[in-house]
Amino acid sequence: MTDSPASLSPAFVPAAWSGPAVLAVDGGGTKTAAVRVGQDGQIQGYYTTSGSNPFDQPDWQQILSDLVLPLSTGVQAAVFGLAGYGENRALGQTIRAHLHTLCPDGTLSLSNDVDMACTGAFAGNAGVLLLSGTGSMAWAHDGNGNTTRVGGWGGTFGDEGSAYWIGRTALQFICQALDGRKPEAVGFAQAVCTHMGWPTTAPAAMDALLGWHAEQPRPRSAVAQCARLVDELAEAGCVQATALLKDAAAQLAAHIHTARARMGGKTLPWSYAGSVFNSPRIRAELTALCGAPQLPTLPPLGGGVLRAARQAGWSIDSQWIATLAQSLKNLPSSHPVHAPRVGRNSAALSSNGAASDVG
Repeated sequence: MTDSPASLSPAFVPAAWSGPAVLAVDGGGTKTAAVRVGQDGQIQGYYTTSGSNPFDQPDWQQILSDLVLPLSTGVQAAVFGLAGYGENRALGQTIRAHLHTLCPDGTLSLSNDVDMACTGAFAGNAGVLLLSGTGSMAWAHDGNGNTTRVGGWGGTFGDEGSAYWIGRTALQFICQALDGRKPEAVGFAQAVCTHMGWPTTAPAAMDALLGWHAEQPRPRSAVAQCARLVDELAEAGCVQATALLKDAAAQLAAHIHTARARMGGKTLPWSYAGSVFNSPRIRAELTALCGAPQLPTLPPLGGGVLRAARQAGWSIDSQWIATLAQSLKNLPSSHPVHAPRVGRNSAALSSNGAASDVG
């Protein structure tokens, strides 16, 4: 087995493996994870690294190479769910050609990361998967091979309700409060500035904010991480932060309603993935707007494993899926988020976790 590259986090790397295996890769905007699973549903190897979205990560090819090569030897099937795939035909062809060089032996399948997450959440059955991490998108399956997507237009054109959208809106509130356009948000702006170690009044605060943004190697991820602070302020009773999260939930609910309408108006069950759902406020608001979600059967990475196992011709039943779910649950950042409930002990919003990722 190849030693793990220095850029990876070898969260689970056994000394050796044997027997049939499949590979799944979940590539989001902030984090990418790969897992090798044996025919018994047990993990043989697991790595994580930085985001691999080709639209904002120039080194995406090297990132995927370093991640996949230590795990891909002899796999019968490999499934990749990558943020950005399907957005541009020429880029999609480039991605597919590169992945074939990494997994030349077995069957290769490539899709958007949200499509893979939907497979995991419903174990291949009908439903709407709402992903909200760095970006946001809904993906629906009707159980008969038909799919539709809503959103996923990126930070410039969309990603409403995502961690990036929440963080960007919060920073806009700061700008508007400091120059007098949004006086009701002055307290919110001062709280954020204090947390960030910035001055709390203009023009020094604006200079600090612009300087902070300019020095970020990956500005989109940095802005998305500000969503964590918004959730903390909402839990502390900040009116502006609470209203912002309520607006984010409404934006996300529109994704679900639209996906259901495009699948014939059926009230399909919905589930979720992505770090934004670490917020109990977001989950409670969406439950009120869309009904109670179905807990994900598998995390997004598990959806890839399930697809790969079926492509490899393995015998898959409910017990095998349960074994896989338990194996993945023991991996860092692979735990499904708990059911919606309102409480003061909020798990912080972050753009770094999977349920997850997309993103």
